[in-house]
Amino acid sequence: MRILVAIANYGMKNVQYANLLINEYRSMPFDIDIFILSETPKDYGQDVTVLVGLPSKDPWSLPFGHKKLFTENIDRYDVFIYTEDDTLICKENILAFLKASAAIEDDLLPGFIRYELYPNGKKNYPDIHGPYHWIPNSIAKSGEYIYAKFSNDHSACYILTQGQLRKAIASGGFLVPPHSGRYDLICAAGTDPYTQCGFTRVICLSDLQAFELHHLPNAYLNRTGLDENGYTLQIEALLEIMDQKRTNSELFTTEKSLATTAWDKSYYEQCRYDIFRLISSDAKEILSVGCGWGLPEAHLLEKGKRVVAIPLDSIIGRLAEERGINVLPPDFEQAFEMLNGSKFDAIILPDILQHLSNPVEILTKLGTLLSMDAVLIGSIPNLSPVRRIYRQLLVKNNKWSDLDVCFNKTNLNLTNVSTIRKWLKASGLRLLELRYENYAKFPLLPGLEHYLPGELAASNIVFVSERINISKNTRKLAAPSQSQ
Repeated sequence: MRILVAIANYGMKNVQYANLLINEYRSMPFDIDIFILSETPKDYGQDVTVLVGLPSKDPWSLPFGHKKLFTENIDRYDVFIYTEDDTLICKENILAFLKASAAIEDDLLPGFIRYELYPNGKKNYPDIHGPYHWIPNSIAKSGEYIYAKFSNDHSACYILTQGQLRKAIASGGFLVPPHSGRYDLICAAGTDPYTQCGFTRVICLSDLQAFELHHLPNAYLNRTGLDENGYTLQIEALLEIMDQKRTNSELFTTEKSLATTAWDKSYYEQCRYDIFRLISSDAKEILSVGCGWGLPEAHLLEKGKRVVAIPLDSIIGRLAEERGINVLPPDFEQAFEMLNGSKFDAIILPDILQHLSNPVEILTKLGTLLSMDAVLIGSIPNLSPVRRIYRQLLVKNNKWSDLDVCFNKTNLNLTNVSTIRKWLKASGLRLLELRYENYAKFPLLPGLEHYLPGELAASNIVFVSERINISKNTRKLAAPSQSQ
């Protein structure tokens, strides 16, 4: 079997890791040719070909150089491997890929999950963070393989057989200029086969360790990613879905047809102190809508609150369950039926409403669950017209250019102060307070962000509301920072 390996290696920072990769390929019982993509000449040994040059003026375009190399050599090799210079692929990974490729549907590509190692040998999975999650209804079986789709297509590498490469090229989405969108330039070079060549990337759960790759620098430990225990719980939840012991529904569609993940819902949210400080110390019963892995809700438990949560899906909900959260089904209709007659002292909706096709309907039903003196507290991104115009015209950031389209095309409501006022009024709720939070850096006026109007400079809006038909004489809230 002849294998062509292309390793993207910019600068000298990862030379030690590139050498480890090269030595690993040298040790394999295959006929392997190794190519290094570099911006300058380098010496990795006589058996390694260094290709010098950038596909475009942008240095981050370097990884795209492998596409021309693969295309020009398509008849000479059986297998093609593209990888960044710090992700270790072993013989077992290649054999597992080939075996799985032959067993599953032709339009599916076995993918890989990267891990890093703590000093004690425990794993961290850095690609599982933020908005990235397992797709609950994607789990399926083909022959001996159980597989599912993970929404993050980036793993810093991919493998293609000759037949798969031919199909990718024929799609018209492989031989393309360097580009970015939901993935930056470096990541897009390694995700194009899945995002624009007609393939769907899946992870083979039934032979999981063979589809895990070591990210050698261990650079994300204690910074981002999911630990080994949480990872195992998610896999168990997926298999329970396969056995119909757990629902495969999602609370709402979280993926956006936008060139950014900036407004995606995070499944791994940190503690929302901007919301928590607005919850009265007397509040005991809390409902969390759109719960992820449960870390914020666990913080409320530690404060003596009783927390019920409607999760984003039952896989991420499994992690919240592990933290002691009372987790309902990830379905509004089922959850509201189970909550019928319940009352809560506070309901929180962190960055939820912009994702809903029916925010007024959901807010109306949540209002019926508020007890006397209760509040509904939420947050939304500040996508006001003035902020969008500034970001689009002056900052020239293309993530803002797709926003002037309808919810049906983006799964995103263009939320702002006027929007939330309108939604709350239509839902029978009274607005008590609005706060602008998270003042983004202002390129034209660095350091002056907090002196600018919140409508222009703040990235987030936090609001507090109550039911209109509940009369209050006084209400104590934290002093506003900057409200409207």
